[in-house]
Amino acid sequence: MGWRVVVANGLVLGGIAWMVAQGTETQAVTLLPKGRTPDLEGVAALETQAALSPTAPAVAELAGAYLDRDQPGLASAVIEKASIEVRTRPDVAQLHARALFNRGHAREALAVSRDANSRCDAPGVGCAPWLIAKTSRQLAFLEEVVAAGIEDPQADPAATMAAYERSAREVRLVAMR
Repeated sequence: MGWRVVVANGLVLGGIAWMVAQGTETQAVTLLPKGRTPDLEGVAALETQAALSPTAPAVAELAGAYLDRDQPGLASAVIEKASIEVRTRPDVAQLHARALFNRGHAREALAVSRDANSRCDAPGVGCAPWLIAKTSRQLAFLEEVVAAGIEDPQADPAATMAAYERSAREVRLVAMR
């Protein structure tokens, strides 16, 4: 036997030893990307809180949790089930527009977003500066989407991205109070 055969056999035996040392047990692969693991206890607590006390913060928090988990239908259901006082609050309306858009109802989302933006401008409402900026930004994006004729963002992601880029070119200033 030549030295090449001895080296080749040594490499094969070394590889087998390495595989045995690593083990033969396989592990399950997670289906959700890191950072997006479902917090079922947290969602259940939010559901309980919103059911027992359907205030605007409770409904907004639950709807936001559903939207973060890509469940816009559940977010819409929670908001639409809430009282009219809760639904018309700008923070809840902004989430409702987001849920409608993710469900493929761009025109309805635009109408809700316009309402949320106008409510922030109403006297006595006192929206936080971050909410004013968020509703203004959302309104600009939805106007571009509807102007482009996009109803369902999932159907044409390239056109949706182009609408987003066009809306991002607009410079809107928000005065801080």
